[in-house]
Order: sequence, then structure tokens, then C-alpha cells
Amino acid sequence: MAAVAPGAVAPGVAAPAAVHASAEARLLKVIDLVQQQKLDMALQEASRLTLDVPHFQAAQLVYADLLRYKTGHAGALSPAPLPEVVAMRVKHTPQPSTAPGADSLEQLRGLQDEIKRRVQGANALPATGSIPAEFLALAPSVRQAIAIDASKSRLYLFANEDGKLRLTGDYYVSVGKLGMGKFEEGDQRTPEGVYFIGRQIPGPKLPEFYGKGALTVNYPNDWDKAVGRSGSGIWLHGTPPDQFARLPLASDGCMVLSNTDLTHLMRTVGRLSPVLVRERLHWVAAADTGMGRERDAFFSILHRWQQGWSQVDAQAALSPLYQAEWRSSVAGQAMQERMANAFKGGAVLQDISAFAWKDSQGEIRIANFRLKAKNQAEPLSLRQYWRKVGSEWKLFSEDTQN
Repeated sequence: MAAVAPGAVAPGVAAPAAVHASAEARLLKVIDLVQQQKLDMALQEASRLTLDVPHFQAAQLVYADLLRYKTGHAGALSPAPLPEVVAMRVKHTPQPSTAPGADSLEQLRGLQDEIKRRVQGANALPATGSIPAEFLALAPSVRQAIAIDASKSRLYLFANEDGKLRLTGDYYVSVGKLGMGKFEEGDQRTPEGVYFIGRQIPGPKLPEFYGKGALTVNYPNDWDKAVGRSGSGIWLHGTPPDQFARLPLASDGCMVLSNTDLTHLMRTVGRLSPVLVRERLHWVAAADTGMGRERDAFFSILHRWQQGWSQVDAQAALSPLYQAEWRSSVAGQAMQERMANAFKGGAVLQDISAFAWKDSQGEIRIANFRLKAKNQAEPLSLRQYWRKVGSEWKLFSEDTQN
């Protein structure tokens, strides 16, 4: 049997999770060594990385380029700023006799893009204490939150600690082949919006294509349905056994992580954890005054809704708050009756989370909370969708959380 380099894994033996978890950091170290013109060290580190994680194609590409340089088949490496170095590192100029086909060129460009995005992700972390603007308020029961910035191929994981979000991790993630803005089934785009984790599906119950498992999200949500978006089966899932990661634009609409990162998420996030997905995230300070005003204004609307149910003529009091189409629908009438029963004798809102969303179709607010009624032993867990119509907020959908 051939000798195995220190830290490497023998062929055919799966690399331990710790090795995979550090793979991106090790790749970034290689690139940093290139920037410092420490090419022999870079080559050694790249060699070890490709032995430890043989299916990490981006690392294989960097290693191949270093070998090309060492054997005199690539141009000199200049101490340019890091993004330029990365572009130089992965630029191949094959001879006509060995020129790859269209598929190979597309794969090569994808790997170049992956490396660039990994570097950008490491160099452009959000400022300490900043959060995505859509997270208006998270209840204590919401222990984690996820935000995805597709332009950076980055997933950010937050812990909710005493009402404050703390960034605990960030991970490379792939999205749809045709980018963002899902509208219909089969369009190979990833949806943008505020969603919530549904169920976990362990890897053994899925084809190998999905890797170590999946976390479902509730696309299409009620806002998507209201504006005519369709489709289903949008998941966070892992990669096939022969791939460490997928290209930045590679899925049919799902959000794909390495198996190690996906496994960590499955162990960390709970059911109903929020998942914000945007082409580009907008970060604000947690104490941002504008965000505080938006939160307080929306909470006053929820308070008005709560108080309306306690009025003698509740229907008249609540009429300005509801979208007429919702109140007249079968689902809306059923919820109205359920709310009327719940509010008999009084009820209070508990454990409120609030989320803002705005896109080309309009502006909405999403509220998750528990309704504790005096005449019911267990509180109702509710989710509401409010739409801005002119200068007023109208409730256009509400249901129990599922």
C-alpha cells in the first residue's frame, strides 16, 4: 500500500468530518500563500488538501494550476490583490489539440466562480452586530435563523441569544442553475423570500443525489401563492458522494451545501426556524432606528388586531384590517370563526416573531405568534401574512403554523 501523507486519508476511506469542515479554510490558506509568493508551501498545502478531500474540485483546480506553474506551463504569478490572484490562479489556456469541450469549459468557469465567491465570502463578512433587515423581531422560542446571500453563495447561521442575533457560522451554498427569482415549477431558479424549516429528511431515506439529508422549506408561502408563484420541493440538502460541493449555479432550485455543513445544520436548526433567501442581503445594525420604527409600527397593528376581537362588534372593528378577498374565502371564514371562539373571554399574544419582505410585487409582513386564550388549555400557534395596500396594512392570510 502506498504511503499516506500526514493528515491525509487512505484511498477509499472516507475523510473524517473535521477534515471536511476545514476544507474551505485550507483552500483559502493555499490562495493566501500564493498571494505571498510562497509557492512551494502553497503546493504542499494544496497536495495535502486534495489527498484529504479528493472530491473538492475547486481545490483540485488550484493544485493543478500550481503544478502547471512549477513545470513551466503557466505564466508567472504576480503579487496582485487577492481577487486578481484568484482569477490568475484558475485561468487555463489549453492548446487547441487539448482544448476541452463546451461542458468542460462551463465546468471550468463554474469552478473559477466558486473559488472567487469563497474568497469574497471570507473577506466580506457582515459587520459585528449587524443582521439582515428582514428580521424585525425573533421570539425567544426561535433559537436559530438562516440567511442566504445568493450573490456571494453564502449561508449565514445565527443564534438567537436573549433576543439578540449572533452570527455563529457561514457556509458556501449553491443555488439554481438559472439563478434567483423562482416563479414556476421547473424553471431551475431558487425562490427569494422568508420561509420556514419544515421537516428533516435523513439521507438514508433519499437518493444519493441529496447527500446526507435535507431540510424542507415552505415554498411557495402564502405571499408566493398570492402573486401566482408555483412549484414545490425546495430544500436545503447535501451533495452526492462523489462531490464535495456543487458549482454556485447548479441546482434545479434547491439550496445545496456540502454534506458536512448540511449535517451541522440538521443538528442545529429546529422546525420553524426562519430561512431568508435573497439575491443580496441588506445588513443593518441590530439597534438601527429605522428598523426599530418598522417593528414598533407593525406591533401596533398586531395590537390593534388583538383589541379588535375584544370589541362588542368585532367584525366591524376588524373589517379595516382584513383584505376583503380573504374574509370572504372559505379558509378566511373558517379562521374568523376559530378566532372568535379563541377570543371569547380574552386572549393575549405571546412569543411574537416578525419579518419584513419587499419585492417587485409588493411589501408584506409575516407574524408568527402564540395566541393564549383563557378558554383553551393550549395556545394556538398562528402565522399571519399582511400586505401593504396604499398606506394601510391588510391581513390577507392566516393559519395555524405547520
